[in-house]
Amino acid sequence: MPAPQGPQPPASAPVVADDPDKGFRFGSYGRVIAGDDLHGGKPERIAIVAHSPRVVEDSYLELDTSYGFTTEEGYKIRPVITLAFDGTLFHDTGEFDAHPALRNMYLDAQVTKDLSLWAGSRMYRGDDIYLLDYWPLDDQNTVGAGLLYRPMVATHGEGHDGLELAVAGGLNRLNVPFQYQTISVQDPAQGATTVTQLNRQRFVASGSVAYIHDNGPGNLSVKGKIHGELHELPSGAYKREDGTFQALPSDGGYLIGAELSLYGFQPAESKFRRHVNLFVRYASGLASFDELAPPTTFGPDLKTSKASELSFGIAGNYDHALGNVMIGFLSRNFTDATGQANDVNNGWEYALDVRPLAKLAHGFFAGADLSYQARFPKGLNAITLKAEDPAVFQIAPMLVYSPMGPSGYDRPQIRFLYRGAHLNEGALDLYVPDDPRHGHPWVHFLGVEAEWWFNSTTYKR
Repeated sequence: MPAPQGPQPPASAPVVADDPDKGFRFGSYGRVIAGDDLHGGKPERIAIVAHSPRVVEDSYLELDTSYGFTTEEGYKIRPVITLAFDGTLFHDTGEFDAHPALRNMYLDAQVTKDLSLWAGSRMYRGDDIYLLDYWPLDDQNTVGAGLLYRPMVATHGEGHDGLELAVAGGLNRLNVPFQYQTISVQDPAQGATTVTQLNRQRFVASGSVAYIHDNGPGNLSVKGKIHGELHELPSGAYKREDGTFQALPSDGGYLIGAELSLYGFQPAESKFRRHVNLFVRYASGLASFDELAPPTTFGPDLKTSKASELSFGIAGNYDHALGNVMIGFLSRNFTDATGQANDVNNGWEYALDVRPLAKLAHGFFAGADLSYQARFPKGLNAITLKAEDPAVFQIAPMLVYSPMGPSGYDRPQIRFLYRGAHLNEGALDLYVPDDPRHGHPWVHFLGVEAEWWFNSTTYKR
């Protein structure tokens, strides 16, 4: 799985330049975690669903740089480069082996007042469910190009109506045998040489349309959005270890989803942010699986056409003078590609996470992160051969220092917390019998977390 990424930074996050589209801009998203599981070990994120609560997660860093140029017509052009590092910290390992990745390397160009283009390598995202670290609709990582058209439709008082039309297309080729393979062959001149046997790029095309009815500061505003994707993979041939060849058929899938957002109903003069986002999406075939990982199951025809995913999500935040509360919810029904009805991979699952924080003094908050995640598989546990419904309850009291503002989205933030996660018998039985974790229904964490973001919105289309 790819490293989890940072949430959507709010519009009022601190900035380091007056005009982010002109000249040099530096931004960053980062999080660092330090603590103990009360048994002398490193903390562990407990996840029995595809997108679990993020109260305990690995350290991660993004360094975002760009430089904006202005054309003679006054339009903006800027190259964007984002260097990311996973949680391999020198002070954890004592080794100089940080794992970097180029998460963005693209050129963004404003063509007209309403139209912009981009081309390159980009993580391309919409709105997220922050507490679950998940983007329900547009969340793509490809090398390609796209355009965004944002005309003003109408104005009314302090508000306006706007339209967003976005299309993008891109490719990826993972360095896994599912998509790429090199083999050694005879070379009459040199004895042997390496050639590419399998070379399959996954193509992802996406399109979305959104209508925004913004009623101005302090008034309830509405955004509606429809999003769709097409995924295609060409055929190829994989060479087995015994020298025979396995024909891999072409494959494909599609995704369609919708979002309804209510926002802007905080006092106009405040620094609060209030919103509720509702999501629904359906994916079929290849689109049921992450584009940064090979499919986990296949049908007898070696295709993913029988796989599907239906999900519903909620993300919300409510800021108040007394504190703030965030909520994240995702319900997901997944069917794998095998075509077997009574498969342990199939079934419903859900995760609910609520984080209320009460204001103590300027910059200081106290509260807790409360979450519950559960799975209802249609098959038997492969180890116990019993029908079990895994479930995990987590409670995480925390003291938060958030000096940049009163909102649940304000960062930087330092959190001192304890996390206790209780696994029921079904969740414990997901471990093999000899795994020491099988005998610990409670998993603890006591420590500190730091999280920040500023000028790190370049993945937002």
